[in-house]
Formats: sequence, structure tokens, C-alpha cells
Amino acid sequence: MRNNIKWESIILVCIIGLFLTGCGAGSSKILMKQGKYSPSFGSGDYGHYKGKKLILVGFTNQAGNTKAWSYNSTDSKYMYEGDAQLESYYWSCFKKAFRHIGVNIVDYNYGGDTRPRGYHHRYGWGYGYDPGPEAARTAKGVPEFGLTLTSLTDQEFRFKVFLYKNGVTKLEKDFTVKMAATTTTNEADLERRSYRLVDLAFTTIMKDKDFRRVF
Repeated sequence: MRNNIKWESIILVCIIGLFLTGCGAGSSKILMKQGKYSPSFGSGDYGHYKGKKLILVGFTNQAGNTKAWSYNSTDSKYMYEGDAQLESYYWSCFKKAFRHIGVNIVDYNYGGDTRPRGYHHRYGWGYGYDPGPEAARTAKGVPEFGLTLTSLTDQEFRFKVFLYKNGVTKLEKDFTVKMAATTTTNEADLERRSYRLVDLAFTTIMKDKDFRRVF
């Protein structure tokens, strides 16, 4: 009788262990690094923007299916984690992408604050960005670009883009970009895939007729 109880206990422990191991296997971490992101698309298709000036203002994250630093794959097997909060991570990547196509990024800071302008403005325009009268005075004629994340997985990225000029909202538009499901389990390939999602989001905006018209 005691032997039966002993073996039943061992079997139960093994089952619990397998269950926990299986759960843990569903959260492999893929690290995304701002410094490693490099645009992979050709710049020649975006000559319309070359030589123009732009101010990158507030990027905000309102995607309820993300955490501050990470987002999950659709099947929840992988967690893509940045080396900065997602809004800062995408701000940095987009800065590289704009420069890649020849846009001159103009930086404006207030009161010695080194954060991308817009983070510390009162809520109003652009889900947390209010250009205010300062924008019209210090950046006359220079467009100001803002972005809000609204949903994010490895296969679908939804976001809202804002473009301001002289203190006036010129564009407020929702975008959705999609990628096919991945067939690889290689972590280096999955990391590269996360950078290509940035490329897809950026080039979709640049190709948009409404954005191009008001830029």
C-alpha cells in the first residue's frame, strides 16, 4: 500500500513538472537592440523626401497587448523585448530610417531636457503630444512627426501617425501592417524579423499618398 502511494506521488510530481516545463517553453525571449537595427530597404524609392527637414516628436505606446518593453508573438511562444521602452525603441529606429532616405532630422529640446520632444507636453493633440505655440515659432515650416502604437504582435502592427506643421495637425491616420507567420525557430532570424517589421511599418507610411502629400 505504501509503495503504491509512493509511486503515485512520484507520477504526480512528474506530471506537474512536465506541465510547468511546457508552460515555460512558451515564452522564449528575443532581444531587440536599437544599435543593431539597420534599414534593409533601398533608399532610392523615397527620393521625394531626400533633403527635407523633420522633427521627431512624441512616440507613445497605447497597445494594450504589449508591456512597456516587449510584445509577444501571435502564438505567445516568443517575447520580443527591446533594450528600451517600446516608444523609445521605435523612435530610435525611425530616426535611423528617416536618415537612411535622406531626411534631415532636426532636434529641439526644451529647458535642457534631452528626451525626444513631445514626451513632456500636456495631453492634447496626438495622444500625449501637444506642439503648442513653441512649435510654430521654433520650427516654422518644418513638419513634426509623431506615432502612437495601438496593437503589436510579430505578425500585425497597428499604429496611428500624426504630422504637424506650424502648430497645425496636417495628418492623423491609422495604419496596419502585417507579416506572414514565421517558420523558423532560430533566435537570430527572429531578431532580424523584428527589425524587418520596423522597415515594413516605416515604408508603408512613406508610400502613403496622404502622408506624402502633406509632408
